[in-house]
Amino acid sequence: MSEITTTLEILAIRAYGAIPVNDCDYVGEDGLLVCGKCHTPKQCKPFHGKEAVVFCLCDCMKQKDELDRMIRNRRQIERCRTDCFGTSDLMRADFAKDDGKNPKLTQTCKEFAERVKSHESPWLMLWGDCGTGKSYMAACIAHEAINAGMTARFITVPEVEQMLWRERDKSAVYDALNTVGLLVIDDFGCERRTDYMDEIKFNLIDGRLRSGKPCIITTNLTEQDFAAPSDHAMKRIISRLFERVQTCHVQGADRRFAKLRERAAEKR
Repeated sequence: MSEITTTLEILAIRAYGAIPVNDCDYVGEDGLLVCGKCHTPKQCKPFHGKEAVVFCLCDCMKQKDELDRMIRNRRQIERCRTDCFGTSDLMRADFAKDDGKNPKLTQTCKEFAERVKSHESPWLMLWGDCGTGKSYMAACIAHEAINAGMTARFITVPEVEQMLWRERDKSAVYDALNTVGLLVIDDFGCERRTDYMDEIKFNLIDGRLRSGKPCIITTNLTEQDFAAPSDHAMKRIISRLFERVQTCHVQGADRRFAKLRERAAEKR
């Protein structure tokens, strides 16, 4: 008797009695227990004709087991979604709700999402004026990653600063952000300029690059800001960032103002 077969038999014997027996169950012609609901076996002899009898899942229990697995998976996804967005309105971002006003942006972001889900490690920077949909499209990518079973985090530099103030172990904050499957740094460059904030930005970019994982950055910085950084600290940050990042210029009118005008017109 092989060691593998012996081990399997021991595991099978230990599993005996793990599956409940219902009043409607019955014993078939082969002497094995049959489910009275779906009429498929609850017992079998799996070991090459040997006398050992073990419980097995009937069809209706397999369906229940699959349903339970799907429910657990859905709950895990929703926990990841909450961890990523908190109570932000971006929790409802979805490519399916895209208004189609910027097809090039939509195509770029969908292709990026597919690369992330394929376990590549791309970087994407969405840059342009306020209200053009950069954060929304970045959130759509994050939702796609979460739906594919990845973890994600949507943060701003000031939020990282708050996290660092709360935690005694500063390195643990960066480690946690570099562990998630996809990191989105929103409104990069909008925070106040201090040596400490510049250090946070560099550590975020440098640590994420070293992690080898994908990242999205949204920013209102311009081509001039990238081409001619205002000081050495910003030059250092941008130099590190452009080692990897693919850029996409997001153009268009401020959608927030457009929505305000629409609401005002409806009230007239």
